[in-house]
Amino acid sequence: MSNPTIEISKQQIISALAQFTPKELKQIIDKLIRQKAFSPPKLEEITREAVKTVRREKLKPATVEEAIKWARRKR
Repeated sequence: MSNPTIEISKQQIISALAQFTPKELKQIIDKLIRQKAFSPPKLEEITREAVKTVRREKLKPATVEEAIKWARRKR
């Protein structure tokens, strides 16, 4: 027997998720990743987007290095 599907709009999803604390949202995303319902972006995708952004915005190497350090601290 298949599970019933409930269709809701993106706005309804946002309204529902806004009720959770950041810690609860992290737990939800972690659970989705464990169930393979959501897969985080691959390194290649992230790198491709970062390179496009750096080139488009003409960012200086020092700015990029600072952004990388910041991102690593946020892990």
